[in-house]
Amino acid sequence: MALTIKNESYGNPINNTNGLVIDYAEDFVSFCEFEMDTFKPLFISHYPINEAEGHRAFLTAINYFQFSKKNYNTVYINYFTPQFTLCPSQFFNESDKKTLLEFNCGNIENKIVLSDDISSDVKLIYSIPETLKSLFDQTFPNHRIKHSMCVLSQLMMNSKDLSSEDVLFSIHESRIEFVVKNNHQLLIANQFSVKTEQDVLYYLLFLLEQYQLAPSSVNVCLIGNVNTTSEVYIMLKKYIKHIRFASGHKNLIYSHIEGAPQHYNYTLLNRLFCE
Repeated sequence: MALTIKNESYGNPINNTNGLVIDYAEDFVSFCEFEMDTFKPLFISHYPINEAEGHRAFLTAINYFQFSKKNYNTVYINYFTPQFTLCPSQFFNESDKKTLLEFNCGNIENKIVLSDDISSDVKLIYSIPETLKSLFDQTFPNHRIKHSMCVLSQLMMNSKDLSSEDVLFSIHESRIEFVVKNNHQLLIANQFSVKTEQDVLYYLLFLLEQYQLAPSSVNVCLIGNVNTTSEVYIMLKKYIKHIRFASGHKNLIYSHIEGAPQHYNYTLLNRLFCE
């Protein structure tokens, strides 16, 4: 059975806003407008991207939701691409980052190579098409971009809600992402493509086996647009004893998106706390 994700928008458009967070991946783009001073999310919207539309979908979505007509003081972009790798900071060299990325991910052609600091010890290196980066730069000149795995990792390492968790597990319609830590040290951050609920379970159990984490004792925290009635959650619950949904940052004010669980749109809502 195909993996299905509930993907609904909550809230209403608000004109009095001063911040925007964007999740961008190859198959969707999501937006959340914020009142930044009070950490209040005001409006969440999702826009699917089809292969034929490509990067033009970003402009279509920006115009459709009229984000291009507003002057935001702050714009954060969470960008996902499967072409990424981790590197210990002590071995990182700016001039060699493309070589290192291609060694782990293959030829990236003429894409731009960027890097993020997950922590003082770990760098994340990734690629982005030059046309897409230019589109971001032209549309929102003041934006700050991070790879979504960097955002997940920073939340896992620094969020009080996740302080006792071993695994942060993010479920999307076509992929899963996970971060594993031990004693507040990052062990791994990675992603896999999935098509079914069985794929999700397989990769999680494989991950636990690789890091010698027992399903009966490991603490797993879920994020993504799934709930307790979702088939994938019911299946995971059978095998993982200590599994729960994440809560958003305590300073977030959810009054304008009432009805959306806090583990929905998690990186979109919590990116503010990764700066």
